[in-house]
Amino acid sequence: MIHPAGIVLLCAVLFSAVLLHSCNADNPAYPRENLKATWIADTYDGVLQDERNYTVMTFSPSGTVTYAGVLTLDSANYQWGQNTLNYDIYCCDLSIRGKYSGLFGCLQEMETYQEYSFVVNEDSLMTLAVDSWSMGGVEAEPWYSQMTLRKIPSTYSRADTLYGVWQFNTRNGEEFSNYRLQFLSDGVLYVSERTGENSWATMGDSTDYYSLYHDYIALTLYDNGAFGTPGKWDVRCFSIDSVSGRSGRMAVRSGSDEYMLSFISAN
Repeated sequence: MIHPAGIVLLCAVLFSAVLLHSCNADNPAYPRENLKATWIADTYDGVLQDERNYTVMTFSPSGTVTYAGVLTLDSANYQWGQNTLNYDIYCCDLSIRGKYSGLFGCLQEMETYQEYSFVVNEDSLMTLAVDSWSMGGVEAEPWYSQMTLRKIPSTYSRADTLYGVWQFNTRNGEEFSNYRLQFLSDGVLYVSERTGENSWATMGDSTDYYSLYHDYIALTLYDNGAFGTPGKWDVRCFSIDSVSGRSGRMAVRSGSDEYMLSFISAN
């Protein structure tokens, strides 16, 4: 008969063996505090995606992770939105569980359970490898085997250099000056179209929105023939290459298109 103290010792040895097997010098335990931030997943299997395919993930101290991305409303309507799931870290493994609704094309609520291992765990960059992935209780294979995320500064929500009216000047070096964007402090966006030499009219017949994540911005537009889908909701996303309130210039890109804008006025 094993003495109780021996059982405790045996359990401790086995537990240590598990840790040594899963976490070592080549694959150390992930620092939990480093994860608690906002990350942009922009690269899958080593390939940088178009801006519309980015996912923004915010890990909170309370164990929830908010996925922000393009939500599918139906077969032809999309808007920027978010789902909140739960996460946990054990050594060098990350588990995420919860329900998708609209995200990644899930029109109905769908339970998901995902297991990842940390391949790269730098302060501002991490790569996650898929270990297991299920949807609706059924094992599935995601379209990627690894995703790479970059951490954005904690001050990303400061959008003061963006507030106001900006006019497009060029697209891919060609004249493109018939549209303006007005960013309000509450996330509301107005898109205007030139109707005359010095006259502008708001496009669409519903409120548009924007979400800013440091150097990445997502616009939710309704009935917009220039940047969305006429008569429908759609999402247009941009990477901000540079923005300066002092010079009044902003350079952005979306997919293969590059735009230059100039600051017109404050709100």
